[in-house]
Amino acid sequence: MLLRLLLVVVILLSFGCTHVGGRGEVLAENKPVVEKVIEPAIKKPVEPSRLSAALLYSLLGGEIAGQRGDVNSASAFYADAARRSRDPKIALRAAQIALYNKDTAAAKAAIEILRESNELPLESYRLALIIYLRSGDVPKSLLQIDELLKETNIPKRNALLLVGDLVLRNASKVVALEVMDSLAKAHVDEAGVYVASSQIMSHFGGPDKAESDARKATVLDPSWALGYVQLALVLENKGNSGEAFQVLKESSERLDARQLTMGYGQLLAKHGRYIEAKEQFLKLTSKNESYPAGRFALGLVYLKLDEVDSAKDVFTSLYKVEAFSSRAAFYLGRINHHQKQYKDAIVWFTKIERGNHYIDSQVNIATIKSKMGDLDGARVVLQSLRNDYPKDARRFYLLEGELLMDDLRYQDAYRLLKKGVAEMPTSLSLRYMRSIAATEVNDIAMAENDLLYVLQETPRDANALNALGYTLASKTNRFKEARKYLTEALLLRPNEPAILDSMGWLTYREGAHQKALALLETAYAKSPEGEIAAHLGEVLWVLGRKQEAEKVWAEALERDKKNRYLIEVLQRLK
Repeated sequence: MLLRLLLVVVILLSFGCTHVGGRGEVLAENKPVVEKVIEPAIKKPVEPSRLSAALLYSLLGGEIAGQRGDVNSASAFYADAARRSRDPKIALRAAQIALYNKDTAAAKAAIEILRESNELPLESYRLALIIYLRSGDVPKSLLQIDELLKETNIPKRNALLLVGDLVLRNASKVVALEVMDSLAKAHVDEAGVYVASSQIMSHFGGPDKAESDARKATVLDPSWALGYVQLALVLENKGNSGEAFQVLKESSERLDARQLTMGYGQLLAKHGRYIEAKEQFLKLTSKNESYPAGRFALGLVYLKLDEVDSAKDVFTSLYKVEAFSSRAAFYLGRINHHQKQYKDAIVWFTKIERGNHYIDSQVNIATIKSKMGDLDGARVVLQSLRNDYPKDARRFYLLEGELLMDDLRYQDAYRLLKKGVAEMPTSLSLRYMRSIAATEVNDIAMAENDLLYVLQETPRDANALNALGYTLASKTNRFKEARKYLTEALLLRPNEPAILDSMGWLTYREGAHQKALALLETAYAKSPEGEIAAHLGEVLWVLGRKQEAEKVWAEALERDKKNRYLIEVLQRLK
């Protein structure tokens, strides 16, 4: 029996698989926030006070190169313009472009020119800190942090927390630890520096220090909710879930802070305590009706509890909230998909803008179109995804191939997968699926070649061993080779029904009908699947036990009336 590759691209529709997970949906993980690379904000050439011919050439060259998308040249031209003019606006532009180009040395040179000015915007301090951190210059990073703290008008606790976030996202481990150690010594009584240090230590693999820093923060500022949230995160990451629950429960009851109630509910949901989590989120949303994050978490918990109507109400109301519109539409689409309300599901999935859920929404649209009989429409969606997201092309080839084979369009699947393998010849999953399509169109040489390629890379791949053994057993008379591969597969997975079925079918083809029957009965007892039923029934039929064969086929057809293996054996033998 050929094992179809399980495609990770198909969204699981069972609400049992819907989880309150991911950053911001459970207790946030201690990972650095990935900073988006933003194109330099200044779009027009700066008009410097000293406009020489050479300076004009560099400015125009930089702008033209930027418009053409040649960031390397744009960075070089603006770096030259900054050196010639010493103009802070040009230096800022040069630093931004160099940072965007990941040229830390050029960015640092430009920022030094910028710092010569006495009137700098707050954003330039932040930019300078990022550049010094990335270049590994600890002394100038610390000097820049001091200047940033002097210039900002937000509370020092929060300012230190923001500084820690910049350090986390832009510094190496050695630089980050040195900077935070110096900051802790300089601001020994500030809770913000210890929360920031705890986050950094968690990220760089120092859980004990992360815990001690978080505890210091709660002692220094016992009324600050974020300290307890960070402590709970550290404890959870260390495997001390019970203590994490206790910290959040006690602190949320004492402080009645939104962050703590949210964090406590998220931790409960993460551990499958959905009824208790629902209580926390209901408490949160009753006090903060305009708090969309709390309502979104509540909607996810409703799904977990199979309270679908309540979830629909929550997500429908959230769709009107700009920051949550795509996420709400995605889950409304999933609900309708699960309920087989396919047209409504497509409407919701179509509303999702490009972003985190866009690809999955388009995959769902393709899957639904296929279920509705519009396979060509599904293929158009997947082909568009391949064009728009070439890095994920393998994923879309696999799904399109699966849909084509489900529709018995094996020649189309084979042509498609040949194209995919030509583009990505080292993809084992594409080669595995192409081997299945090749077998169906009787290109046995291609099927064998692909499976041998997979086994060369992953010799203990039981699926590939089984597929090759079954192909040789069913399509050729090379039974000795087939037995070798299937024996290896059974050693790896001795109780796998599909492999037992393959071995049983090989044994039948070899003429040992009674031995084949025993193997097939074992496989069928473990998994009464249509192809196994077809094989078992055929062996029973050949052994003269026709009533038993008909019973097996009838039971299997009751479960799967369109199973092609059952239909084929009935047409051939009856």
